[in-house]
Amino acid sequence: MEKTNLFKRVITFILATLMLLSVAACGGPTNEGPDPNKDLSWLNSDGSLPIVKEGTEKTLKIAVRMYEDSGDPEDQWFYKFVEKEMNINLEVTRFTAANANEFISMIMADGDLPDIIIGAGLGSGSLSEYGEEGLIANIAPYITPEFAPNLHKLYNEKPEYKKYVSDNEGRMWSLGFVTNPYTRGNIPRAFINYDWLEEANLEVPKTLDQFIDMLRAFKKRGDGVIPMGGSYASNNPSLIILNALGYITEDATGRSIALRNGQPVLPVADRAAYGEFLKTMKTLYTENLIHKDFYTMDAAATTALAAANKVGYMTTAPFVVTTNFSSWWGAAPLTSSVNNTPAWPAGVSHLAPGNCVFSAESENLELAIAFIDWLYEESSLNYNLATNGPAKTQTQYIYDSVVTGFDIDPETFLPSWPDYENNKSSYSSKNDFIGKEVYLFGYSIVGRGSDGGSMMKDALQYGYKADEIVDSYPDVSDPAIQSDLRKQTAHDGEMHFRSALEDTMVPFVTKDMPVTIYYDADTAARVNYLFTLVREYSTQESAKFITGRRDLTDEELNKYFDELDRLGAAEIVQTTRDYYANLK
Repeated sequence: MEKTNLFKRVITFILATLMLLSVAACGGPTNEGPDPNKDLSWLNSDGSLPIVKEGTEKTLKIAVRMYEDSGDPEDQWFYKFVEKEMNINLEVTRFTAANANEFISMIMADGDLPDIIIGAGLGSGSLSEYGEEGLIANIAPYITPEFAPNLHKLYNEKPEYKKYVSDNEGRMWSLGFVTNPYTRGNIPRAFINYDWLEEANLEVPKTLDQFIDMLRAFKKRGDGVIPMGGSYASNNPSLIILNALGYITEDATGRSIALRNGQPVLPVADRAAYGEFLKTMKTLYTENLIHKDFYTMDAAATTALAAANKVGYMTTAPFVVTTNFSSWWGAAPLTSSVNNTPAWPAGVSHLAPGNCVFSAESENLELAIAFIDWLYEESSLNYNLATNGPAKTQTQYIYDSVVTGFDIDPETFLPSWPDYENNKSSYSSKNDFIGKEVYLFGYSIVGRGSDGGSMMKDALQYGYKADEIVDSYPDVSDPAIQSDLRKQTAHDGEMHFRSALEDTMVPFVTKDMPVTIYYDADTAARVNYLFTLVREYSTQESAKFITGRRDLTDEELNKYFDELDRLGAAEIVQTTRDYYANLK
């Protein structure tokens, strides 16, 4: 095994060296920033349209991840918009989720990249590797008022957003979808059946002990009730327990870097509090407060239990699994014997990098960045236009009879597409229609979505999916107002679950959150290898502790933590802390 791994490392090193030499020999752009002598008089780089001034012919080559059954890119509305309104010719290469890894590996191997890859889905390790090999561009020098006014403004106002997409040298290898991670709908979800609470004469739990007592009360409702819904692999409900113990993370399994007391930790290997997590979960398992098949249940089984009204706590948006969603409302973050500060993690996945990368050899890098920057316009109108298409009032953007514009329901403020409603037999869903006819790349891929503030009604015509929010309420913690909100939002499930989180969780969302870590290629390979060992062992042994197959004693816990350190957990944590210490 060791000889095989050594052989692979040697071959990888040789290939990487050859690739670097070939890139250096190309004599292309140095990627040190914009060339001050380059004639860019044809470029409208202030965010206005057209991006390319009339009388100039410019082409962008882009690779885009699309649905497998999408039609030709040239037939989609946004393709036509780019050519007609931006005055940019597009050459589109499509790939799908099924062949994304193969496609990315292939074009990176031969070095023949398009100007932009959208939907690349690259992790931080791959970004660092491809950046250091000179394949993808460091676009940080181009995030200026001249080339990227929207991104420049965003990162000046939200420096933590910029930190999330920059490595510790300040290099920026990619962009992704951006929306406020601290607001309702973006944060991790947690809901309680309030009808059950009221029938048990209980208040919303604020401590871990109260939470467990609530689950015990729910269990008394009868046979078949599983108070805490979800499973390890599907809608895992364990996050609220990890959070009660002080861990700031979105990962309910505890297998990713989290913050605790402001320091990076790996929960499954953290001696300070993970033992308490295991003891709590064992209590839930022993008392049948979670399902006996918690570690093996799939999504269909967990959804069926929720739909049958057999669970009292879940992390799924209620309207997705039940028509009786008005019974549900938001949980609250908990404190515990080892954590006296209620806090809830931000939805850091809504700052996701890695989906949009640029070729370091592109001769049109300024144009490519100006094109993508348009999608980060502050009000999100451009993003919504690109992903939803035009409103029916935007007649200047209606080019044919296939996409004639959406309308806004004056009661719910939600958009509807007559082209879909009148041709439902041609599409499997509304999203299927939008994916096939409107956008080149889907939601939450690249661009700036709504930051979650109050939607101005005069902006509805441009595509806002407005929902009722609680900004107008003076005190959302008042039980009377909370009850009123539950009633007012009962007609729309999406509005309901967002308002629920706004009410109970958003006031506790912390900006103290893990950042994306961009290790160099060697460090990334080492850390990924150690993570594989640590995650496999911790998952297996945690399940044994919780289900009773391993004694949950101090002696066995110490053996467990010692073995994790031997497998590399301590090294992972120290490497992470060193990275944080050097982060610019």
